[in-house]
Amino acid sequence: MRTLLIALLILTPLALACAQAPPVLVDDRGVTKSIAGPGAPAAVVGLERYGHEISIDTGVKHYGLFYTVAHDPKRPGVAVIGEGYIGMPQPTGANWYHGGFFDLQINGQTIGTTPIHSLTGRASGDRGTVDFVFDTPMAVVRVRFVGLGGNDALYCQALLEPKQEIKTLKVVLRCYPSAFVSNAERHVLSPTRDLAQGEKAELDLAQEWWLLYYDRIYDAGYISPTHTGVGGCSVLWPGSQADKVGFTVGGYGIDTVMALKPQLRDFRFVFFDYKGTKNEAAMADLRGRADGLLAQLATFPFADPSVAKFPLADKQQEIQKVLATMPQEKEAAANYARWATELAAQLKLVQESAVGAIMAEANAAQTIQGWERGLPELRLKALLNEI
Repeated sequence: MRTLLIALLILTPLALACAQAPPVLVDDRGVTKSIAGPGAPAAVVGLERYGHEISIDTGVKHYGLFYTVAHDPKRPGVAVIGEGYIGMPQPTGANWYHGGFFDLQINGQTIGTTPIHSLTGRASGDRGTVDFVFDTPMAVVRVRFVGLGGNDALYCQALLEPKQEIKTLKVVLRCYPSAFVSNAERHVLSPTRDLAQGEKAELDLAQEWWLLYYDRIYDAGYISPTHTGVGGCSVLWPGSQADKVGFTVGGYGIDTVMALKPQLRDFRFVFFDYKGTKNEAAMADLRGRADGLLAQLATFPFADPSVAKFPLADKQQEIQKVLATMPQEKEAAANYARWATELAAQLKLVQESAVGAIMAEANAAQTIQGWERGLPELRLKALLNEI
């Protein structure tokens, strides 16, 4: 009995830790295509629209991340943007805008007009990752979002490998706090002031490095005949990564323009959607956590261990055992042999953080998806062969 009690005392903290960090679920909802109708942004009306959503569910917050562009047969090799290209449809289509809330611009040109190289998502224990990778003429860019189990924050990194001199670098963030309404009373709260609708601000980045966007009328739970308030949203970033941050508190949407330091290559953000949270509670939450989040963000491990530490040798042994019982599966054997060769080279670049690592990791993530996707069917065939 005493031994059992000691074991329980040892295991209880571990059990509590596991209970506090549930596994993260990543759901790739696949690609959708449709013809943009009259209600769409003018730039894409009549064109084929392409959408792809991947969600991260941390157990306490469900974030959807959405890639959306259109294709014009008269403009091959160009992605046509309606309102944006990286959107956030969940937890709500307002707040961080589902039609495009994150726009990175290099030397005055948005990366969104370059068709995306890859959009991939994966979960590994209490961590979920979604990557948007763009191979633009100016730079290879990876915009990575990470969710942690039991955590309501969405961590974001924009990582660049330049191909030419970067003279200017800008991120534009778009939100519609709490609801798509024009009879609103928009506000933006910083660590030092509360800016009302109509006011224009340029931030003191030594003091102002987070913002909470909210609506005083459409607080969470407020119901009008046509709309319901869901609560506000926020963003936090290291002030040292920007030269200038400014915005006007619009009566409908709010665009925050961040002029980033062009000599840097790694840019970090934390996003929150406070759906279901009253304004006062959101303010208290952000004020109480901001310093800790900033310190965490400085050393946050954005490297994805599920790719970088993919156990290729073990995986090769596993697939060789499966295929050894099915000599007729020549196509599968050829595919896995090719994937193994490709992965060996790709993972070497990733692990060494060498030039080309962004693209190598993106390609490796796609290869790993194909590798894992084919295994269940092959295992089943191998099992049936033994019967």
